[in-house]
Amino acid sequence: MNIVNNDRMTKVISVVLSVVFGIVLISIVTDAATTISTNISTDGNATITGTLNVTGVTTLANASSTITSQTGNFMVNGFATTTASNGNIATAGTLSVTGASTLTGNVTAAGTLAVTGVTTLTGDVTMSGGNGALTITTTDAATSTIQVGCIQTTATSTLTPVRLVLSSTGTTTATYGAGTANGGVSWQYGTCPI
Repeated sequence: MNIVNNDRMTKVISVVLSVVFGIVLISIVTDAATTISTNISTDGNATITGTLNVTGVTTLANASSTITSQTGNFMVNGFATTTASNGNIATAGTLSVTGASTLTGNVTAAGTLAVTGVTTLTGDVTMSGGNGALTITTTDAATSTIQVGCIQTTATSTLTPVRLVLSSTGTTTATYGAGTANGGVSWQYGTCPI
């Protein structure tokens, strides 16, 4: 009789301990971080609440986002880069902008910068590139204007600076279109500003 009671008691204790151990194990697994050392593949969606840290090259096929934050340099296909420390954008190809554009930072392009629409450049604009670096085409009937403070060029034979000086006073009077202009225009040796 004692043997039967001991056997039943052993089975009861065994079942109780199994249940308690199972509950503790499930709690530990549920609250613990998971580390996977192999590839993960899913045919459905992966939803992550919290931070996803990825080490190494990451490829996102057909990805879209409402907000993307990049703390380091951002590279696009190896040909365009944004520099995190200063916000510069460098592209090896053509940058095409359609619509109104305001550029207040540095933009460097090894290719062509083509802008369609109104463009505002804030600050000093420096162009280099030799012959044909800046070409402005217009007609006599055009209503567009270009405003500059001083026009400077160089004498090709000596590379001496020469500037165009516009004077509001002078001895010549010229009639052009519907208005009359008084003043003189002369080329002088010297650099800008006057």
